[in-house]
Amino acid sequence: MNKKSFLFLLFLMLVFVGHSQAKIVERVVARINDEIITLTELKKAYRELKSALPKGERMPSKRELLERMIENRLLLQEAKRQRIKVSQGEVQENIERVKSTFLSEKAFELALEKEGVKIEDLKKRYEEELMIKKLIDREVKPEIEVSKKEIREYYERNKRRFREEERVKIRHILFEDYSQAEKALKRIKSGIDFKTVAKRAYLGSFKRGQLDRKIEEVAFSLEKGEISSIIKTGAGYHIVKLEKKEEARLKKLSEVKEMIRNILSSQRMERKLKEYLKKLKAKQEIETRL
Repeated sequence: MNKKSFLFLLFLMLVFVGHSQAKIVERVVARINDEIITLTELKKAYRELKSALPKGERMPSKRELLERMIENRLLLQEAKRQRIKVSQGEVQENIERVKSTFLSEKAFELALEKEGVKIEDLKKRYEEELMIKKLIDREVKPEIEVSKKEIREYYERNKRRFREEERVKIRHILFEDYSQAEKALKRIKSGIDFKTVAKRAYLGSFKRGQLDRKIEEVAFSLEKGEISSIIKTGAGYHIVKLEKKEEARLKKLSEVKEMIRNILSSQRMERKLKEYLKKLKAKQEIETRL
């Protein structure tokens, strides 16, 4: 697991579901029933999220971040109110899953130590995260069934998304000078297997626009099993063998129905969760001071 991924995991675990342990008087930016979020917590969460956020993800404002923190506190409070339980086995299973992404248990422990996180705290946060997940599974998930009709309608509306471009699967050899390429091509034409002549031949699958223009022009004109003549580019001299050509096509509904189901389920889950949180907020005492 790389540093960014681990930091982001810890951020989600320790900030979104965490509790204020402040023992000194400081500015309170939110009160959720009998719990508080302090300005120090919010600033710390913002710094850690900025450091851990995966590349390309939008950084929320402090106000947006505070809203997410409030929502997670609400969900945890509701899970406790409903007496949702999580076994130690479930918690340990999650710990072991994270451990397995490290080279060793020692590496995992060092990563925790570096971030100032105790294993007991991590277990507690996993327990709380699983409580929230079980609450959502109980209260929200039953309302997100996706019908065959909805899947079919999505497919018909979004066929462009399921079109596959023409691709070629080629073996490719690069030589520094023409004489090397010429000798290799003669050996191949004499009947010696392409892979034998070029033990380090590169194998890859490409669509138009992914190869050098000259190589692309030749590769897409070859028949299956055919070998090109020598192709000169700025990188050197190339010989290409076409292993397979895949024509452009529209994927069948049967091939993409599970992908569509997941897309629609995610969209519906997000919408239903917002509705559930709105109802939950209406019943609670929430005060923000940011």
